[in-house]
Amino acid sequence: MRLSGLILVLMSCFPSFAGIVILNGLSHTHENAGGVVVSGKIKVQNNGKKEARIMIYHEDLMVSCDKPIDYAKVNSHDRSLGTWIKTNIDEKVLEGNEIYDIAYTITLPKDLKGSYWSVIMIEGADPIKEDVENGVKIDSKVRYAILVVAHAGTLENPKIGFEQMKIVPKDSVSQTLHVKLKNNGIFVAPAKLSIEIYDAGGKKIKTAETILRRIYPEKCTEFELVVKDLAKGKYEGVLIADNGKDLYGANINLDIN
Repeated sequence: MRLSGLILVLMSCFPSFAGIVILNGLSHTHENAGGVVVSGKIKVQNNGKKEARIMIYHEDLMVSCDKPIDYAKVNSHDRSLGTWIKTNIDEKVLEGNEIYDIAYTITLPKDLKGSYWSVIMIEGADPIKEDVENGVKIDSKVRYAILVVAHAGTLENPKIGFEQMKIVPKDSVSQTLHVKLKNNGIFVAPAKLSIEIYDAGGKKIKTAETILRRIYPEKCTEFELVVKDLAKGKYEGVLIADNGKDLYGANINLDIN
C-alpha cells in the first residue's frame, strides 16, 4: 500500500530541499496596489539533476484570534486576494538545475482600502523521500506556501491591542509569557513585543523581546517571551508592543516561586 504526505514550508526565508527550492523568499508585499496592475515573481529552481514537475495553485491563509492558522479555498475571507491575483502557469516541468520565474499579477479595484492577502502554493509532483512503516510505503512531497500581501490606499499604522496574556512556567528558572496582540486596523501590521522587568524597588533588572511578526487586520498573533534567571520573588513587568511607529503598553505582575 502507498500513501502520500506533504511537507508544508511556511513563510520563512530561503528553504532548502533536494529538488525544488524557492530562491527569493516566501513572502511578497506590494504597496499602492489599488486601481493599478502590480506584478511580481517567484523564482523557483530545480537543484536536482533529473527533471521535476511542479504544480501551482492558490489558497487563502486563514487567521483568527481563537484558532490556529489554516488554509482554505480562495475567497474564504473578506480580505482574500481571491480572483484578483493571477499566475502565468498552473504547472511546469523544470529541467535539472533550471531556474524559472513564476510571474503573477494583482489587480485590485480602485475603491478598496487596506491589506489583502492570499498564498500561492507550489507543490512538487514527485516525492522527495519514501519511507516504509508497518508495510505501508509513504511518499513525502514538499509544498511551499508563498504569502502575497497587497496594500490598497495610503498605508496606515494600525492600533495594536492586548487581547490575552498568560504566564506558563517553562522550568525551574524561567517563565514563558504567551501574549496575543490584536490588530484593530485595516492594514497588516509588522510588530514586535518586548518586556521590561522591575524589582520591588522600581529598578529595571531585565529586558527581553521577540522577533518581528505580522498581525493581520482584525486578527491576532501570539507572541512568546521567555523570562529566565530571576530570583524568587514578585516583580512588575511592562509589556510594549511596537508597530514601527507607535508603542502600546500593558502592565503585568510576575511571581517567581
